[in-house]
Amino acid sequence: MLSPRAHAILRHPAVGVFLVYLLGIGLRVEYTAHVHPPDAFISSDMEFYLSLAQRLAGSTAQLMPWEVTHPLGYPALLAFLLSDGGSLARAANLQLFVSCLVPLAVGLLGAAAFGRRTALAAVAVASLYFPFIEYGAFLLSEIHFILWLALAFAGFFAALGVRRRSVSLGLAAAGGLALSFAIALKSVALPAGLAFFGLQALALLLARPAGGIRWPARLQPWLLRAIVAAVAAAPLLIGMARVCTRANRGHFCVTGNKVGSDFLLGHYGPIADISWAPEEGHAFQFGSPSSFLRGYDKHVKVPFPMTDNRANSAEAWRWIFAHPFEAIVLSLDHIYDTFLGATMWPSFNTASWPYANLSQYAFVVLLFIPTVLAGARLAGQGPRALATSRTALVLSPVLALAITVAIATGEVRYRIPFDIFFVAVACAFVVGDLARVDGARVRGSNAGDAGEGAPASPGLAA
Repeated sequence: MLSPRAHAILRHPAVGVFLVYLLGIGLRVEYTAHVHPPDAFISSDMEFYLSLAQRLAGSTAQLMPWEVTHPLGYPALLAFLLSDGGSLARAANLQLFVSCLVPLAVGLLGAAAFGRRTALAAVAVASLYFPFIEYGAFLLSEIHFILWLALAFAGFFAALGVRRRSVSLGLAAAGGLALSFAIALKSVALPAGLAFFGLQALALLLARPAGGIRWPARLQPWLLRAIVAAVAAAPLLIGMARVCTRANRGHFCVTGNKVGSDFLLGHYGPIADISWAPEEGHAFQFGSPSSFLRGYDKHVKVPFPMTDNRANSAEAWRWIFAHPFEAIVLSLDHIYDTFLGATMWPSFNTASWPYANLSQYAFVVLLFIPTVLAGARLAGQGPRALATSRTALVLSPVLALAITVAIATGEVRYRIPFDIFFVAVACAFVVGDLARVDGARVRGSNAGDAGEGAPASPGLAA
C-alpha cells in the first residue's frame, strides 16, 4: 500500500510528463535507428554539408566563395566528427542525442517565459512533436539550431525574471553565447535576437510603470543586458566573419554570401528554379520546395554567379520595380508557405510524407490557432497591451522570421525551429499561465502579484 506522500508524488504532473518524455526518447531511437537512419537519406543540402565537412576535415586550403554560401557551423561540426577516422554513424548518434535534449530545452524556454506549468506542457508537446523527431533523423542543421535557439531565448527570458543584476547579466551572457551558436547554424537567428531586444525596448518605452520612472532609467537595465549578450556572442561571430569574408574574396559576410541570390530566387516571378552562371567551374541550380509544391515549372538562367550579391540584388530590384504588385504577392506567398504550407522538405520526398503532412495539420490546430487566439485576446485590450505583453515578446522571433522569408523565400522547413515559440505560447494559453502573466500585467499589478513563479514583465524587469 502506497503512503499518502508516495501517492501524491505519483499524481504530480511532472511524473506524467517524464513518462511522455521517455516515450519521446523511445520514438526517437526507433525512428532514427530503424525507420529513418540519417546516413541513408543524403541529398541536396545534406550533400553540400557532407562534402564541405570532408573538405574541412581533410584540407587546410583556403575556402572559396562557393563554399561559404551556407553558415559554416554545421559543416565544421561534421568535420570534427569525421576527423580521426570518424564515420557518419558518429554524426547520426549526435543528431539523436541532440534530438533527445530538445524537449528539455523547450521546457526551459516555457519556464523562463511563462512558468512551471507551461514548462511541463511544453516538454510533453516537444517530446511527441513529429518535426522535432524527423529533423533529428536528417544530417541537417535544424535539430542543433532548435536546441541552441531554445537555450538562447530561455536565457534571455530568465534574465528578465531575476532581480539581482549580476545574475541577470550572467543569464543574458549565456543567452548571447547560445545565440551565437544558433547563428553559426542558421542566419535567421540573428534577426530573431535583434527583434527580441528591439520589441523589449519598445515595450519598456510604452509601459506605464508605477512611480513614473522616466524612460532613460527604464532602458538602462535593458541596454546592459543587450550589451552583455552582444559581447558574449561577439567572439564566435567575429571569427565567422573573418573566415567568410576571406573566403568571399574580401567582400564582407558573416554567415554566408548568398543573401542576394535568395532575394532573387524569391522575387523573380513564379519560377521553379534559377541556374546561375558557373564560377571557376562551380555552378549552382536551386529552387524553393514551395515552388515545387505550387507546381511552378519555369526554369531561369542568369549570367552571373550565385555568390555575386550585388548582381543578384540588382536583378531582383529590377524585376520588383517592373512588377511591384507581383512582388508583393510573392512576399505574401512566402509568408503563407512558411506558416501554412502543405508540408516540409525533405520529408515529402521520403516514405515519412504522411507523418509530415499530418504534423502540419497538428501545427495549425494545436499551435497556430491557440497562438492566434491568445494574440487576439491581448489585442482586444488595446495595442499598448499587446505590444507590452510577454506573449508578443515570445513571438518576436517569429515576426523576424516572417520578415526574413518575405524578403527571401519561404517554406515550412524554415518555420520548424521557430515552432518552439508557438509551443510556449500555446501551452501557456491552455494551462492558464498566459492569462496569469499577461493578464495580471495588463491590469497593472506587479509580476509578483500574478502568482507564484510568474516571470517579471518587461517593465518590471527594468
